[in-house]
Amino acid sequence: MFDHLSRLQVLCLGKNNPSGKIPLGLFKCKELEDISLADNRLEGILPKEIGNLTILRSLYLDNNLFEDYQIWPLLGDRQ
Repeated sequence: MFDHLSRLQVLCLGKNNPSGKIPLGLFKCKELEDISLADNRLEGILPKEIGNLTILRSLYLDNNLFEDYQIWPLLGDRQ
């Protein structure tokens, strides 16, 4: 789904009710700065590939069904 969106900078899908796991192709979008996936039915464990988004400034994942919401270890030393 995201494989052909390498220049994507903002993804705002909050309150759109997608369900399932976050597609790993999303983490190939190296120019992503802002992601909002809050208030949906996303589930599973946050993939370690989220750390590939090195210029990510904001990430909203609240109100989903994730099993493990330990985001800081995945992002490294960035704050």
